[in-house]
Amino acid sequence: MTEAVLNILHLWSRSWAQAARAITGCAAGLGLLLAACTGSPAPDLRAQIDARLQANASLHGIPAQSVLVMRNGEVLYRSQTGLAHLATQRAVRPDDLYGAYSVSKLFVSTLILELVDQGRVDLEAPASRYVADLPPAWRDVRIDQLLSHASGLPDYVPGADGPMDFPSTRDDVFRTLGARPLDFPPGTQSRYNQTNYLVLQAVLESRYGLPYRQIVQSRIIGPLGLRDVYLGLANAPAGRRVTAYHGQDGRLVADSPLPWPDYAIAHAELFTTADDLGVFLTAVARGRFARPQTLARLWRPYRLANGGTADFASGWDYGESGGYREVGHDGGVKVRVRLLFRDDAISDHYVIVYLTNGSRDNAWTRTLIDSIQPIVLRGE
Repeated sequence: MTEAVLNILHLWSRSWAQAARAITGCAAGLGLLLAACTGSPAPDLRAQIDARLQANASLHGIPAQSVLVMRNGEVLYRSQTGLAHLATQRAVRPDDLYGAYSVSKLFVSTLILELVDQGRVDLEAPASRYVADLPPAWRDVRIDQLLSHASGLPDYVPGADGPMDFPSTRDDVFRTLGARPLDFPPGTQSRYNQTNYLVLQAVLESRYGLPYRQIVQSRIIGPLGLRDVYLGLANAPAGRRVTAYHGQDGRLVADSPLPWPDYAIAHAELFTTADDLGVFLTAVARGRFARPQTLARLWRPYRLANGGTADFASGWDYGESGGYREVGHDGGVKVRVRLLFRDDAISDHYVIVYLTNGSRDNAWTRTLIDSIQPIVLRGE
């Protein structure tokens, strides 16, 4: 089984157990306030997170980590530790690029929610309103069902035992899968898959009249001044990419890259840095794309027909912790991003970005980010 398949399988696994986190420490809170003013981390915060990252590296066998913590746009903590490449023992650098895997989907979901906020897309409308050539069996699948993986569309990515052969074009995917029955009636179950975001990519291209890459450049990369965002492995400078690893029989093994087709850039092929992800997530929180009140309303779990809830809220996973609402996304078993906020205005928010190039025990990304979040919140 390739590491890429392992990443996908981990994405299907969701656990929503939440632990209450006490928020204490007035002195630490003063330190964080000082850090926000100076742009430097408070000494206690840095020491505690440094120690936690060192412990994570030892416990899980993580070669390289890049972690960023921000509050309301100010950097509280930033660090890169470990080795970008084991064979050469090259130390990781601040501008090294990490594969973000399914964190790529947050560009798509954010751009869709921006159109919703502008009144140019209706979440409850079928995607066929915007994409005329969808298969007939998909005509009633709604935008919100695609975002929250409640569509019932078959996944175009093969299972763990299937050959990694992909159709040549997105149209070929639609044509091939369109001949198959839906996995379940739309809105009745929640099942993570990649096809949903191919349809959402088509919706964006229809609304803007541009290829997806140009939309991301004109709506996200250019306006935010992002310097290190690359869509597609072939476009990411090889000399700046960390080598990706996975655990196998208690040791680290280099990944064999999955031959994603170019149309997969909307859901799998983002390469970037913690800093650029931090800028993007901060812009989201500040209403650069959709108004905060719109986001707070739409970041509620999709309600299934049986009264249950989907695992996603308009494309973001969700939870609550320490008096904060959380939204974010996994990138396989290697990376995770999270945005925390208290009120519907998102007036006070944290951004946490935790990037790795793998681990010996294939540690789940929620475990890693959960290990530092209490340290951050204790500093209030």
